[in-house]
Amino acid sequence: MRGLAQCSNSATSTIVSSADASALASCTTYSGSIAIASNLATPKDSNGHQQVVVNGVKEISGNLTVTNAIYLSSLEFGDLTTIGGIELGSLTVLSTLTFPAINEVTTLNFTALAGLQTLSFGGKGLQKASSVLITNTGLSSLEGINNLQQVDTFNVNNNPSLTNISLAVTSITNSLDIEANDGFVSGLSTSFPQLETATNMTFRNCSEILLPALANVTQDLGFYGNSFTSFSAPNLTTAGGIVFVDNTQLTNISLPMLKTINGTYQIANNTELKVIDGFQQLSIITGALDFSGNFTNVSLPALTQVQGAFNMQTSGQFDCSAFNTDNTNKVIRGNYVCSSSDVKPGTAGTNPSSTSSSSSKPTGAAGHVEVNYPAIVVGTSLIGALLQLFL
Repeated sequence: MRGLAQCSNSATSTIVSSADASALASCTTYSGSIAIASNLATPKDSNGHQQVVVNGVKEISGNLTVTNAIYLSSLEFGDLTTIGGIELGSLTVLSTLTFPAINEVTTLNFTALAGLQTLSFGGKGLQKASSVLITNTGLSSLEGINNLQQVDTFNVNNNPSLTNISLAVTSITNSLDIEANDGFVSGLSTSFPQLETATNMTFRNCSEILLPALANVTQDLGFYGNSFTSFSAPNLTTAGGIVFVDNTQLTNISLPMLKTINGTYQIANNTELKVIDGFQQLSIITGALDFSGNFTNVSLPALTQVQGAFNMQTSGQFDCSAFNTDNTNKVIRGNYVCSSSDVKPGTAGTNPSSTSSSSSKPTGAAGHVEVNYPAIVVGTSLIGALLQLFL
C-alpha cells in the first residue's frame, strides 16, 4: 500500500498482507492511522490462526484499529513506544498481544477479547493515557497498565477472570468506573495507593477498595453492590457527593477527615450497617442528606449546615431527637424527615411508614417550621379527611 511505503497517509492505511506489515516496519515514524483488515491474507498456522508482527516503527501519530479479525491470534509491535490510540474489538481468538516498548497512548480500547488473558507490555508499561476502556476480555491481570501515572478516564468492566486492579495514578481528571469483574464470584480487589484527586469515581461488585491517599473528589464518589465489609478514606476532606447503596456486607464506614460534601450524601440499603459514626468532622452538606436502612445509631456531631432535604428512615430503633434539634435550629434548610421503626424505610421522597417520625417543610422567609407527628390510631375515614386538609 502506497501510504505505508511512504510512511504517511491522510486516510487510514490498512494492513491486509504480510507485505503491508513489512512496509510499515520500514518506517521509524508513521504519520496517520493504521487498520488491520478483518479479511487478513496472512498465512495461517495448523489451527487456522494468523499473526501480525510489525517491528521497526516506533511512533504512530494516529490510531491502530483491529476489529472482527476472527482468525488473528497474535499481534506484535515490537518497537512501538507512542501511538495515538489502540482499539481492539471482537477478536475472538486473540491470545497474544505484545507491545514491549509502549509507554504512551491517547486511548486504549479493548472490547470483546475473550481469549486474551495477559498483556505483554514490557519495561514499565504504559505511563500515560487519556482514556482506558477494558470490557469483556479474558484478562486475569492488568500488568503493563498498572504503572499508569496519568489517566483521564479509566473504565474496567465485565472481565470475569480479573480479580485485582492496582494503579499508581495520582489523579484521575474525568472518571473512574470499575464494575462487574471477577465473574461476580467474590468481587474485585482494587487499590489506588497514590491517588489524591479524582473527578468522578464509581465502584460496583468489589470485595476491597483501598484509597489511602485520596483527599478530594470534585464530583461523585459512589459505591454500589460491593461485597466489602469496611471502607476507609482517611485523608478525604471534600467530595461532590457520596453514595453507599446495596453494599450488603458493609459494617463500617470511616471518613474521619471529611468536612464538606458539595452534593448529595446517600446511604441506602446497606443491611449490615447498624452504626454510622465515621464522619466526626463532617460540617457542611450543600445538597441533600438521604439515609435509609436498618441502622440504630447515626452520629454527625460537627454538622452545621444541610442546604437540601434531610431524609433519615430506618427499620431499627432510633432516636431522632438530635436531628430534630438541628432542624429547629435551622441547621437543616430543606424538607425534614426522620423516622424509626419503619416497616419499609425509604429514600428521599418516600413517606415513612412508621408512626414514630418527625417532619417539616421550609416556609419562605419564615425559615423552617417543625411538625412532630405522635403515634395515633385512627380510622380510614379520618385519615382521608386529614389528608384533604393538606391537599
